[in-house]
Amino acid sequence: MKNLNLTAEIRSLEEKNSHLRQNKKIPAVVYGKKQEPISITLEYSEFLKTFRLSGESTIINLKVGKKDLDVLVHDFQKEPVTGEFIHIDFFAITKGEAVTTHIHLNFIWTSQAVKEGGILEELHKEIEVRCLPANLVDHFDVDLSVLTEIGQNIKAGDLNLWDKYTLITPADEVIVHIGKPKTEVIEDTAPVAPTTEVVWEEKAWE
Repeated sequence: MKNLNLTAEIRSLEEKNSHLRQNKKIPAVVYGKKQEPISITLEYSEFLKTFRLSGESTIINLKVGKKDLDVLVHDFQKEPVTGEFIHIDFFAITKGEAVTTHIHLNFIWTSQAVKEGGILEELHKEIEVRCLPANLVDHFDVDLSVLTEIGQNIKAGDLNLWDKYTLITPADEVIVHIGKPKTEVIEDTAPVAPTTEVVWEEKAWE
């Protein structure tokens, strides 16, 4: 992936969040083990364009004033109704020191159990790992072809991660599961014939 760059401005303590958002900017903070926290602001459209490429596992070169920092998106907050970003946390990495981050899962190939009617349930889209910055990747591939029967699953510990990655997600966490096909219940909607009561009338014979 090409290098990702983002420019930020030092945030004035007098600037209110509501005012920033009205001007299409996002309040943010950047910090790290060797980096004192810096309050910054970002252009919303520029951050969104960059984040769509980086996610949380790709290094971004963040320019803050005269500083150039290698950072990861560590955390973020979204507006619950609109889904728009309202605050970003960046973690400034140090070369040679391991970082903890989330790596996207890319599901590949097809499960035989699904071909036979099983329901593929993707329970997690990412896992958390710890590794050196140089070993960060966009995603891990998850081979679904190993799921041959309904009821089988793949857990985080089943993923073939290289030794350079330490799994933080619990090893017994189920990533994907093959569920039973849903049984469709067909209701009988045919009209019910009315019950006719037969009344016998006795007549007197003359």
